[in-house]
Amino acid sequence: MNYPAFVFHELVFRLSEINPRIGSYDSCSVQDNTFLIRTSNGHMRVDADIISKQYTNPKLLSKPDLALLVSRFEQ
Repeated sequence: MNYPAFVFHELVFRLSEINPRIGSYDSCSVQDNTFLIRTSNGHMRVDADIISKQYTNPKLLSKPDLALLVSRFEQ
């Protein structure tokens, strides 16, 4: 699925509230149902189901889901 950019901006914003070192959204690419989200300070890989939840109903992403994403962040 093709997602609007605001989905990635919002997700990175939520994650940067947990870990400010993540920075701000820069760009995104997709390969094999995995999104590579680049930020001003690094990048992270995010599964398509997480992006789908962020798009359809962000409340479906629990704190443990968000914490897992933060742990995947690479500088």
